[in-house]
Amino acid sequence: MKLLNRLFFVLSIIVVNFNCSMAVQVTETFNVKDFGAKGNGIADDYKAIQDCIDAALKTKSSKILFPAGKYQISKTLIAHYLDNQLEITGLREKGELPLIFSKATISLLAVRGYIATDAVGTIAINNIELKGGFGIHPYGKMSPFILKDVWYYGISITDKRTVRLENLSVSDIYGEGIYISTTAQTGIPVTARFDSVEINGCKVLNCWGYNPALDDYGDGIYISNVASAKITGNLIHNDFTQTKQLGRCGIVLEFMAENCVVASNDIFGYDRGIHLEADYGGHQILNNKLSGSDMGIVLENDPIEGHNNPVVISGNLITNKGLPKGNSLNRVRDITALSDRSLLNFVARGGSRAGSIIEKNRITIDGNYDYFSNTIVNIKADDIKINDNLNKVLSPGKLKYLILYNNYSNSISKNDDFSGIRILKYRKEKIGDVKKISKTNRMNSTQIELNL
Repeated sequence: MKLLNRLFFVLSIIVVNFNCSMAVQVTETFNVKDFGAKGNGIADDYKAIQDCIDAALKTKSSKILFPAGKYQISKTLIAHYLDNQLEITGLREKGELPLIFSKATISLLAVRGYIATDAVGTIAINNIELKGGFGIHPYGKMSPFILKDVWYYGISITDKRTVRLENLSVSDIYGEGIYISTTAQTGIPVTARFDSVEINGCKVLNCWGYNPALDDYGDGIYISNVASAKITGNLIHNDFTQTKQLGRCGIVLEFMAENCVVASNDIFGYDRGIHLEADYGGHQILNNKLSGSDMGIVLENDPIEGHNNPVVISGNLITNKGLPKGNSLNRVRDITALSDRSLLNFVARGGSRAGSIIEKNRITIDGNYDYFSNTIVNIKADDIKINDNLNKVLSPGKLKYLILYNNYSNSISKNDDFSGIRILKYRKEKIGDVKKISKTNRMNSTQIELNL
């Protein structure tokens, strides 16, 4: 009997191991040149690349290879699938990335899925350059695309479980550089969100847009409805000497976005550098450089039941440096209230970001460059800890303010060099027009009450 039991145990282990080995998916590799892509910068490689994508998606786990070359496309490349595991990777040659480009004004690469109760499907894209055809058209106010409810993208990824983008370059797009979102952004279960998104070491250059009536495109990187994300070490620059217009936002986190780390990014030339709105919080905004704008970090939230998580904003450099005086660039956000457009604008109603920390940031107005507002920092929130920040105005000009809304519940300590800056401290329960401001204005962290 003991022998039979032992034999049964051994056979069970063999069966389990066999089933596990059968469950392992083998990744099959597909080379675009095997499907007829030339990569010579002259031929239209759209059909060959699309055929390669379609063939790869017949396998559950696949990798698409782009050898070194320049691949011209005339239509948007589309990878449409449910729960496949797909990787698209470029092969470097002499330090150069394979280039996918279009002379037509089209979106370049779409990875699409279907909203499921539980998010499924994975995508990884790395070591590729994508260049749009929008640079051949006039920029700025003469652009044929502005003020229209149509936008394009370099890379769009919708309805997946995990995303990993690394060492990509996306340039010359009107609309969105990198766009990651569920197709339906509201009214979906929280489990339909992306589980994780990683965007690391990418360049997003001259990706912009201008349609202030809807204010819904023109971003370097847009992300919504993710359970967690790491957006690190990216260069996101809109060179407005070329585009003649500020982009909308460098990085956006919206809707059910939660627990995102946005760190060590270099963002330049956007109406708002980093924008968080209607999200679930829990983010860490760390060590980013934000310049070429007079509005650096913007957070605006109302309470969302069960999802009012604090954020940490720490170690960032936020400055208007690089925004020329006397420019004709259009600003969009908060231009009707002079004090609201500021280098740090933190609005969280109803205690929706209580416990948040703003610390060790360098927030600087450089008088050699343009600045719209009379305010350097604008905080309208409860129970925020504001510590060890350096706030400077580098040259004389109109008086700048640090505005703290209902800051009797906020902790303010060890902030350096408020010289020449009035701290306006006013009460939550007395909302209305300003009637009188105390004339007291001592130096270094003097607090002045607004009587409303």
